[in-house]
Amino acid sequence: MSVPTWKRQQSKMEYVINAKNIVKYITERCLKLPKRLTFFMSTKLVDASHKLYIRVLHIQSLYSKTEEHSKKRLELIEESIALLNYLCSMLDILYIYTEGKMTDKQFETLSNMLEKEIVLLKGLK
Repeated sequence: MSVPTWKRQQSKMEYVINAKNIVKYITERCLKLPKRLTFFMSTKLVDASHKLYIRVLHIQSLYSKTEEHSKKRLELIEESIALLNYLCSMLDILYIYTEGKMTDKQFETLSNMLEKEIVLLKGLK
């Protein structure tokens, strides 16, 4: 028996799935960038997205059973939001240097994914 579409809700773990999609999308896009951008942009973007995913997995594993876990979880959420803001700011720089290697639709897709993740993480606070 399935749930009608009008009764469906957002998954509580959607922030994990979205973070995984961000890593996948950024890695796919960075592999297609010119080699001259590898050390200046690609590695930084991929590393930041991997750090984001690791933090999100850590957030998922912590439960608010103790005050210490609650504080650590809040710190990880804030660090993840800071990483997302960094990735958003790097998109502006990436847009300047890619010149035709990435389309406007690809930039829009990535920025929508990042904004969605920020909203999901802020909802965890």
